[in-house]
Amino acid sequence: MSDEILRYTDLAAAIQLAKAHEMTTREIVRELTRGMTHADALRLGKRAAPLLEISVADFMRLRRNQ
Repeated sequence: MSDEILRYTDLAAAIQLAKAHEMTTREIVRELTRGMTHADALRLGKRAAPLLEISVADFMRLRRNQ
């Protein structure tokens, strides 16, 4: 999928689609934040974390490679 399509996709719909394809929360977070700066990921995390039913802190922790 191209970046242009993702830029205009409804976040809730994208997360729902990923869950329907049995992606883990970690996989979803990493795909959503791939190539983003920390500040951009934090802004996204504030919107996406409630949709994933996790805290923003958990969202940012899952984003890191550990």
